[in-house]
Amino acid sequence: MIRPSFHSSPAFLARAIDLGEADRRLTFFTRDAGVVVTVGKSAWRSRKRFGGALQRYVLLDIAWTQRTGRMSVLSSAAVNRSFWGIVEDWARVRHADHLLEIASELFPQAGPKPRAFEVLLRGIGSIADGEPPAEAARRAEAEFLAIGGWGPDLSGCRKCGEKEGRSYRFVASEGGVLCETCPPGGGYPLSLGAVRTWSALQKGKSAARGRLRIPVVIAEELRTVIPGYVEYCLGKQLRSLARSDR
Repeated sequence: MIRPSFHSSPAFLARAIDLGEADRRLTFFTRDAGVVVTVGKSAWRSRKRFGGALQRYVLLDIAWTQRTGRMSVLSSAAVNRSFWGIVEDWARVRHADHLLEIASELFPQAGPKPRAFEVLLRGIGSIADGEPPAEAARRAEAEFLAIGGWGPDLSGCRKCGEKEGRSYRFVASEGGVLCETCPPGGGYPLSLGAVRTWSALQKGKSAARGRLRIPVVIAEELRTVIPGYVEYCLGKQLRSLARSDR
């Protein structure tokens, strides 16, 4: 008989789907195990077991049991920290859902994800604390991409090496920016300021992170290009945030 293994980790609830009248299929993004899919037995009814903790925008401490070939079973969930400031504003809700989706989609492999989890926690906290949601989302997106190995080359034109041009084009298939003259054509137009801002965001240096404010005009440039590049890397469209809401 195969014995179950027991696990625990800080986590965010990313998705919840009803299974019958009482159970729920719960997808968590965890610090110590990455994406974890569990069944919450009687999750709708068991106040004793879960105490109403199974909510989004809450940092949880969860425990689960795992058997080979079976869905993991959630054993317990306790609130570590709540981010209720998010539910006060619909834009905050949309962007928080966006971060939860991106974390789960970009890092689906099993195993510890401490850096990605830190970015998610910081992003959720920033949105709850009142940072403009779109700005918090761009910071997190850029860091997620860099951590996952998808961070683009923003040091200059990928073809000729031009570093001081007034404007560039971001071409996803090239993995970075091109100047106005180098082929191929197309791509998203970006000012030098937008390129440098994105570069600073994806480095995620703690000393500069809190001081860097994104000017409105640059935020507008990055509003389409960074989420679009996330979708390019995933090979599919994101569900949580419509293009017009980014």
